[in-house]
Amino acid sequence: MDPFFPDGFNMLNDDLDLSEQMEPQAGASCSTGTGTPTSRPKRLTSDVWQCFQIVQMRLPDGSIGPRAKCKFCPKDYSSSRNGTGHLRRHMLKCMPAHGQVDTTTQTQLQRHPDGSVTTWQYDPEHARNCLALFIAQTDQPINFANNVFFQELITFAFCPQFQPVSRTTTRNDLIRLFGSARDDLNAELHSLNVSVALTSDIWNACSKQDYLCVTGHYLNSDWKLTKRILGFRPMDYAHTAENIFNVILSVLETYEITNRILSITLDNVSVNTSSIALFVDRNIPQDGGYFFHQRCACHIINLVVQAGLKKVSDRVDRIRDAISWIGSSNPRFQEFRRHCTLNNLRPRRFQTDMPVRWNSTYLMLENCLPYDTTISGFYNMKLAELGRPQSEALTPDDWYVAKVFVEFLKIFYDATVTLSGVYYPTSCEAIHRIVEMSEAINNYRVDEHLGIAVVAMEAKLKKYWSTIPLLYALSIVIDPRIKLSGLEVFLEVIGTNLEIDYS
Repeated sequence: MDPFFPDGFNMLNDDLDLSEQMEPQAGASCSTGTGTPTSRPKRLTSDVWQCFQIVQMRLPDGSIGPRAKCKFCPKDYSSSRNGTGHLRRHMLKCMPAHGQVDTTTQTQLQRHPDGSVTTWQYDPEHARNCLALFIAQTDQPINFANNVFFQELITFAFCPQFQPVSRTTTRNDLIRLFGSARDDLNAELHSLNVSVALTSDIWNACSKQDYLCVTGHYLNSDWKLTKRILGFRPMDYAHTAENIFNVILSVLETYEITNRILSITLDNVSVNTSSIALFVDRNIPQDGGYFFHQRCACHIINLVVQAGLKKVSDRVDRIRDAISWIGSSNPRFQEFRRHCTLNNLRPRRFQTDMPVRWNSTYLMLENCLPYDTTISGFYNMKLAELGRPQSEALTPDDWYVAKVFVEFLKIFYDATVTLSGVYYPTSCEAIHRIVEMSEAINNYRVDEHLGIAVVAMEAKLKKYWSTIPLLYALSIVIDPRIKLSGLEVFLEVIGTNLEIDYS
């Protein structure tokens, strides 16, 4: 008989008190049969013993000794008193696999929207749906859940019952959820008696595949402006007016909202304008379409600013080349960092712009201006060391033009940010921003350095907004703070600044 485990000893007996089992009799010393003192054994308080029991088994050396044997599978482990981590790792996998739940601890409660509270239970199907939504919303790869570190994180830190699934299962879940979401959106649109405003654009993927996206904007049952992507279709053919029309029409027919379209906003390319004529020929919309074709205001602002940037491109190009050259080499950039530190400036890396997006050029110049002297000093010094021509060097005039241009473009940048909103009405903001842009053009038209750029921008703005769209005017008139009299004042201000007759 083992002195540590007397007959009848049961590790899982909650009523057993080891102190009573091992308590010596009065007047007796706590010692073994040989007279060697021994300590009282520790109580086993770990929760792993709900999965294991101590049994006497033959050890690898041939002797008989205690082992921790699982109650749900044939495996047994060492019952050493040095720790129970190995037992816990087995328990976290074995008990869920055999449908066992730890009943010695309080279960987790789940609160429902109606205020009721129930016991939370792991639902594999619900977990798969949540995983698929997470992958779709965060743009993760389909096999994201197969990552062993992700599985360990969920299993050991959040939910031991987590059941991993294959990428094929996740792919099928994504397709099923997409179909369910499309059906829900279709049902919502049919339950509402409202018109839908559309926006559409063509996107280029890095895989050289083009896609046409159609987005719907409407008021839901709570009178909240809602945005939903109605279609994201591949464009495997030429971007002609007829092809664009057919793709958009197929999306509208999918949801059966062809006769409920209030307006459609497109970029200012000629094929988009031609596709509008095809909608009109099909009697879409049926009310005559006073607001049907809306030109994207942000795209117009982009064209206006691009016209001005072309006139000062030589100065902007020199600044772009300087920061691009500084950041193109790690040793060179480290040297620039030390140069910034010597000038009591926080070292930073500057991002170059994307020429087709003027707001990135604006942000590039805005970020560089506080470092104008440091960038010029470092860049011009390196040019001299390399023997490059001084015509490439940055001058104070370059930075002056950049500073004034940034101040001028801030009005256009703020207008772009405001008019690109999707969760609030923007048509009522358009005339306000046109007034501000016209005042900026009028103030900088005679500037010594920016005059030629401002004149080019003015001509481009007048090309598109010499006639104010009816939707902009109507949204101003129904504003109780402005009404028709206020619209007349706005048109007079714009006409004076840009020399346009709106009478």
